[in-house]
Amino acid sequence: MGKTLLVVECTEHFNWYERFAGFKLHGKEEIRVEQATFPDISLTSYPSSGNPLVVNLRRAARPLPNTPQDRDRTCTPDFILLRSITRGIKGQDSRNVLLGMIHANVPSVNSLLSAQLVLERPVMFSELRKIQRRVGIDRFPLIAQTYYASHREMLITPDPPFVAKMAHCHAGYGKMKVDDQKQFEDLRSLVAVHGDYVTVEPFIDWDWDGRVQRIGEHYRCFRRRNPNWKGNTGHSMVIEDMELTPEIKLWADECAKAFGGLDILGLDFLHDKHSDRLYILEVNDTAIGLVHKYEDEDMDHMRDLVLMRMAQHYPDHPDHPDPALASSSSTSPSEQDKGKEEGEEKEKEEEKEEEKKESAEESEGARKVITELQSELSLLRSKLARERARVAELEAALAAPKPSILDRIFK
Repeated sequence: MGKTLLVVECTEHFNWYERFAGFKLHGKEEIRVEQATFPDISLTSYPSSGNPLVVNLRRAARPLPNTPQDRDRTCTPDFILLRSITRGIKGQDSRNVLLGMIHANVPSVNSLLSAQLVLERPVMFSELRKIQRRVGIDRFPLIAQTYYASHREMLITPDPPFVAKMAHCHAGYGKMKVDDQKQFEDLRSLVAVHGDYVTVEPFIDWDWDGRVQRIGEHYRCFRRRNPNWKGNTGHSMVIEDMELTPEIKLWADECAKAFGGLDILGLDFLHDKHSDRLYILEVNDTAIGLVHKYEDEDMDHMRDLVLMRMAQHYPDHPDHPDPALASSSSTSPSEQDKGKEEGEEKEKEEEKEEEKKESAEESEGARKVITELQSELSLLRSKLARERARVAELEAALAAPKPSILDRIFK
């Protein structure tokens, strides 16, 4: 029958049709690949118990040659490789598409939930702070960051120079270097109009920035030099390989545990040219850009990672997903029957124990309810006795003879 893999890819020349050509799930099940960018995707998630997600893909503006991208098509993906950011500058927002994928609970690399969580800078930074608390400040030197919910909180100017970042934006957008109080006041006025949150970090006078990349169990580490203070802008940057030290590998391994697990990530850091210290800035998920000379290798690593995750989610033996259990088919028929009988007996015993446990829990629960009811009944009886005594007092007062008006006058 085969499985359908949907690849959401922002780099148009990356051809995942070719990359997965000839590969089969468990070596025998066909994998049908569809590739599109977020703007070309519309979808509906239905309440069906099977595959509830129906995805419509528009014809690509520049279709890859010899692929279905030259026409509109529809698919029901069994797995998703997410290789595109969901939200960028104004007008680039596909969060509703991502939410539809989450609604359908389609398995993916990275997880769709992690893609949703990493969208906002404060949420991402919160995960990094958890890592720092777990492993220690010295082993995870995360840059200091201040969060302002709106312009109203931007009253005290941080020590300049510092870098302010508006909302979720990346790739150098919405980011400015502030050198004095006057610039901070100008920034505050812009935030008041825009209405977003702001994060502020101390400006590090760096001579190079770095990235450690992790795809499954494959690592790469890069150093980038750029005359601009924004390392990811301009055309004069130089990227070179650097050693993957145990310290940097630890950073990547710890970040791979974030958001329930990140199979693909890139962790960015800066080198302070004065103190020779490294500062961790942020973690990027599955939409990381690839260094050109390693594109082919890294795409192969991603393909192999997806094949592994698909095989885990759709095991060759659905009744026995564990390979050790699946190997039982090689035993003799008599051994299989014996094992089956023993298994059935064990299941019956477990059911009996479970029933006993449930019965005991129900009895204990009933006893608690009875005790509570008895206590409440006792309180009600006491209250009723007090009310009866009060009624008796009122009745006696009413029955007592009342003096006439003349008696009161001549008394």
